[in-house]
Amino acid sequence: MPTHSAPLPASAAEKDALILKLQENVQSLTFELGNLKRLVFGQKAERFVPAAAAVPGEQTDLFDGKAPAVGFAETSEKITYERRKPAKGHGRNPIPEGLYTEVITLEPTSEEKRCADCNTDKTFIGNDETTELEYKPAVFYAKKYIRPKYVCRKCPDAGVTTAALPARPIERGVAGVSLIAWIIISKYLDGLPLYRIESIFKRYGVHINRSSMVGWIEQVCRYLATLHEAMIKDLMESGYIQADETFLKVMDGETQGKTHLGYLFSYVGDGLLALFEYRPGRGRVGPNEMLAKFNGKYLMTDGYAGYLEVVDRKNLVHLVCWVHARRGFYEAKETEPEFADKVLELIGRLYRTEEQARDGKMTPAKRHELRQKESGPVIEAIHRLIQNPGKTILPKSPMGQAIGFALNHWGKLNNFLLDGRLPIDNNLVERLIRTVAIARKNFLFCGSDEGAKRTAIIYSLIATCKLNDIEPFEYLTDVLTRIADYPAKNIRDLTPIMWKLSKNAR
Repeated sequence: MPTHSAPLPASAAEKDALILKLQENVQSLTFELGNLKRLVFGQKAERFVPAAAAVPGEQTDLFDGKAPAVGFAETSEKITYERRKPAKGHGRNPIPEGLYTEVITLEPTSEEKRCADCNTDKTFIGNDETTELEYKPAVFYAKKYIRPKYVCRKCPDAGVTTAALPARPIERGVAGVSLIAWIIISKYLDGLPLYRIESIFKRYGVHINRSSMVGWIEQVCRYLATLHEAMIKDLMESGYIQADETFLKVMDGETQGKTHLGYLFSYVGDGLLALFEYRPGRGRVGPNEMLAKFNGKYLMTDGYAGYLEVVDRKNLVHLVCWVHARRGFYEAKETEPEFADKVLELIGRLYRTEEQARDGKMTPAKRHELRQKESGPVIEAIHRLIQNPGKTILPKSPMGQAIGFALNHWGKLNNFLLDGRLPIDNNLVERLIRTVAIARKNFLFCGSDEGAKRTAIIYSLIATCKLNDIEPFEYLTDVLTRIADYPAKNIRDLTPIMWKLSKNAR
C-alpha cells in the first residue's frame, strides 16, 4: 500500500481545506509549466487575439460568451474604407539619399553600337540605371596640428609665440574625440565589450589596449558628469516622471572576482528627457533622494513599493502601469482561459483608444476628452468583471494574484485618465532599459561602483538622444569637441535637448 508523508484529514472541513490547497498547487504548477513552454517554444511578445474575432460576423458578449438574444432588432450598415496598396516590386527599402555615389558607366563595344542589319551607328536614347548599396570599413586617420613658432629677433627674451591648441577632453592624449565617441557608442549602445573593440582595432593594424579605453572613458565622463547634473535639474521641472529600475552586476572592491547587484534607476520626464542613476541597492533611498526636488505632480511606476515613501512625502499622484496589470492576466491564461480572454479584450480596447489618439496626433486636451468618452466606460467594465468573476478563483492562484494586483492598484491604474499628457503604461522606460539589458549580456559586469556611475551618465545621454531622434555619434563628437572649455554657467546648452534646439536654430 502507498505511504503518505502526512496522515489524511479526518473531518470534512479539513478535507475541503486540503482540496483547495491542492487546487492552488495544480493551478500554480500549470501556470509555471505554461510559462516554461512559452519561454522554450513560444513567442515572447504578449500578443492576444480575442476568440470572438476567429468567427467573422459573430459578435459575442464579453461577459457571458453568448450571442445576442433572439428578438433584438438588428440593423445593417455599409462601411467603406481606404487602404494603402502595396507597391509592386521586391519590397526593398530605398537606398538613403545623400550617400556618396560612385558612378560607373558601362559602354557597349564599338561593334555592339553599330547596327548588325544596316551597318549604321546606333543613336543614344537614354540610360538604364542599377544601384547597389556597398560598404567601406571604418577608416582610421591621423589629425596632425602644425603650429608655426614666431620669435622677435630683437627681443629674444620675449619668448616664442605659437597658436594655442584647441581644448580637448584628454590633454596630451592620442585619442581624438571622434574615436572616443565611437568607443562609447560601440560599448554602451551596440553592446560591444572593450575586448571585442580591441580586437576590431587590431584587424585595422591599430593596437589600443582596453585599459587605455577605460581610462579615456573615465576622463571624458568627468566632463559629461556636468551634463548629467544639468539634466537632473531639468528632470525635476518635468510635469510627470516615469520610473523603473534594472539590476547591474558590479565587481566587489574588497573581494577579487566577486560581484554584487547594483541597480540603475531610470527616469523619463515628459517623455523626452531620460536619466539613469546608479545605486548600490534597490531600496527606497534612491527614489527618495533623486525625487526630493521634483516639482511636478505625477509619477508612474510598475507598482514597486520602493517609490511609495516619496509619493506620500511629496503628495504626488501615483500612476501604475497598465502593461504590468495586463501581464498577470496574460500569463494566467493557461489556468483560466475564458475569463482571461474577457479581461484581455477589454484592456485591448483601452489600447485601441490610445492608438487612435496617437495616430490622430491629438493634443493632450483632445486625448483627455477621447479617454473620458471611450476609456472611462471600459475601465468601469473591467472593474465590474474582476470584482465579480462569476466563478471561484482561488486568491493564491495565478489568476487570483492578477486580480489582486489590479484591485490593489485600481485607483493608480486609472489615474492616466486625469490628464491627456499622461501615458497609459511604462513601456517607454522599459524600452530604454532593454538597451541596458542587451549590453549587460555582453560586458557582463562593471568593474567598480565608479564605473557603474559612469555607465549611468553615458546611458542618460544616449537614451535622451534616442527619445529626441538625435544621432548619438554626431552629438557626442560635437559635444566632446566643445565641452573642455565651455563656460560652466552655460553647460546646459550641451545637453541633448538643448543641443538639438540650438542645431535647428542655426
